[in-house]
Amino acid sequence: MEVVKFVIDETPYACWDWELTRKNLEFLEGIDADYFGYVAKLNAPNIDGEDKHRAALSMRLAYSQGLETLFALLCSAAQAPGCAIGWILNYTNADLVNLVRKITRTQKIYTRFKSRPVTWQLLAKIIHGALSCETNKRLWIQEGFGNLWDNLAREFTDETFTLEYNGIKHGFRVRPGGFRLAIGNEEQRGVPAPGERMVSLGGSVFGTSYFVKESILPKDKCNFRPRSHSRNWSPQNLANGLVLISMSINNVISWLRSINGVQPNKCKFNNPTSKDQFEVLWKEHIGVRHIAIDSVITKDDIMPFPRQDILDSYSETIVD
Repeated sequence: MEVVKFVIDETPYACWDWELTRKNLEFLEGIDADYFGYVAKLNAPNIDGEDKHRAALSMRLAYSQGLETLFALLCSAAQAPGCAIGWILNYTNADLVNLVRKITRTQKIYTRFKSRPVTWQLLAKIIHGALSCETNKRLWIQEGFGNLWDNLAREFTDETFTLEYNGIKHGFRVRPGGFRLAIGNEEQRGVPAPGERMVSLGGSVFGTSYFVKESILPKDKCNFRPRSHSRNWSPQNLANGLVLISMSINNVISWLRSINGVQPNKCKFNNPTSKDQFEVLWKEHIGVRHIAIDSVITKDDIMPFPRQDILDSYSETIVD
């Protein structure tokens, strides 16, 4: 019987199986790191065509899923390098976001690594530490992935990213298309400033609009309002990012396989051909990325219903 003890953030687990090592490797080898690059390759040529918003949204969903996959693997590497299967089968989104935020902030975490504190730069150094290339190249690869993961972690832990991701993956609760934002002084109250006097804050053709549940009263889950949110993004940046995410996932998997008994010559590592390519994810500037402009509703605008009143309302027939 095999067993591996580990934690997810701060919650302890023990994973048991007669063939745990084999199953762990089988699990890692079943993850298709190239899928995310494939989505970019498939959809990027269509962002100028009739189905441009569908193509862009496909990349946005894959990009969001890719970030979750990448950080689940990285966090499992930090806390359970001998049992990625156990770590990933048990984590929740809240666990993952909390742990990613701790690493980004250089906070103390439970880890199997000797070096402390755990940072994205440290993880990149360890994972790419045995690359068979000259020293200078290995250093810029380690630095490039470390900085990339640090920037992606800040995006992944942004609440607006999570809200959009949930809206896309749970029943496509989003409307595709971006927005542009401009400001200007009103010469007459209620009359918008003319276009030539407006200052553009940027925008994009591509993005999403979606609704988010917002509480009206503190600690009251019954009475709420749907609030409008909108996000902008660049499909070209997403396509570039998906390639880097695919490389990252592949390399974390290869490192995990290598420390779990697979011969190093069977573990492939990928990297950009130059250090400048780590920056292509942010090549296209779009200005303002998120707005949540909507009407104001306060506790004085409603007569909140208690829970039982809502349940009792089902004694009324609405549909015959």
